[in-house]
Amino acid sequence: MKAPSISVSITVFNLEKYVEKCIISILNQQFTDFELIIIDDGSTDRTSEICNYYRQLDERITYIYQSNQGVSAARNLALEASTGKYILMADGDDRLDLTMLGKLFKLCETNRADISTCNNYLIDVNGEMLGKPAISDNIHSMNNEEALYKMYSGKLTGFGLCNKLYRKELFNEVRFPIGRKFEDAAVQYRLIQQANKVVFTEERLYFYVIHSESMTRKKLTKYSIKRLDIIENFEESIEFLNQKNTSKYVLDIITADYYKSLRWLVIDIMKENKEVRKKSLKVVTQQIISWKHLFLDNPYVSKKETYLIHFWSRLPRITLAVYHIRNQFVLSS
Repeated sequence: MKAPSISVSITVFNLEKYVEKCIISILNQQFTDFELIIIDDGSTDRTSEICNYYRQLDERITYIYQSNQGVSAARNLALEASTGKYILMADGDDRLDLTMLGKLFKLCETNRADISTCNNYLIDVNGEMLGKPAISDNIHSMNNEEALYKMYSGKLTGFGLCNKLYRKELFNEVRFPIGRKFEDAAVQYRLIQQANKVVFTEERLYFYVIHSESMTRKKLTKYSIKRLDIIENFEESIEFLNQKNTSKYVLDIITADYYKSLRWLVIDIMKENKEVRKKSLKVVTQQIISWKHLFLDNPYVSKKETYLIHFWSRLPRITLAVYHIRNQFVLSS
C-alpha cells in the first residue's frame, strides 16, 4: 500500500466536547492524500467512543489508546506510527481550515522546503473569531538561521507545532522529552536547525479554540512550578545551537528571549504564596547570576535592563522585594 503524502496526528485526552469538530475539519480537507493518527492519552469520557466511530467510517484513520502518559509520550507514539512523507501535529480541540493541508504541502513541494507554516485564528467554542486579525496571504521563504531568528524574536508563528508541516525525516533523531512542559519549544529549534528552507504564509489556516479546559492555554495563564521547565529548554537550545556553529546574531536573540522569559516568570511567581515564591525565585535568581555575562553583552537587551541585571545579581533580595511591593500595588489598584 502506497504511503500517504501527509500524516496528520492529533493527541486527545477527555475532549468529548471538541474532538468531533477537529476530526471533521481534517477529514473534510480538500487535499485527500493523508492518514489521520489519533493518539488517545487515556481518556475516560466519550472521547474514545467518538474517535472509534469515525475510525469505522474512514479507513485513513488509525486510533491508538494508551494509558495516561502525557502529550510528549503520545506524540512520540504518533511519530512511530506515522508513514507519511510529511507530518502535521494538531491539538485535538482545535480545527483546520479546509485548505490547510493542501496549501502547506504545496508550499513545501514547490519551494523544496522542509517546513511550511501559516498564521492562525483564535476562536471560541462556537467558532466565533476573537479579535480582528489582519488578513494577508504574503509568502516568505527563509533559511534555517533566519527562521530561528524570527521565531525567537516573535516575528514568525511561535514555538507551537500545530500550524506547521514538517518533512518527516526531520524527526529521525528528535523525540519529545517525557514529563516536560512546553514540549514544543524543546524540539522546535532542533527541527528548524536541520531544515534547508522554511516557508511561511501569512494566511490564517489553523484555528486555536479557546476554552477553559485547554491545557495549552492553562500553561500560559497560571503559574506552576513546571513552568521552570523553560530553563532546561533554553539551556539545551543554546548548547545545541552553539555546537552547530550557529551565527552569533541568532544565539544573541535566543539569549535575550531567555532573559525576557525569566523576567515574565518573576512577575507571575510574585502572585503566588510564600512557599512557591521562595522556591521558584531562588532558581530564577541563580539563572540570572549564571547567565549575567551573556545577558549584559547582548545587543538585544536594553541598557535599562542591564542596570536591572547588575542590581539583581548583586542584591537579589532587595530586587525581589521591590518586585513584590510593586506587584502588590498593581494587584490592589
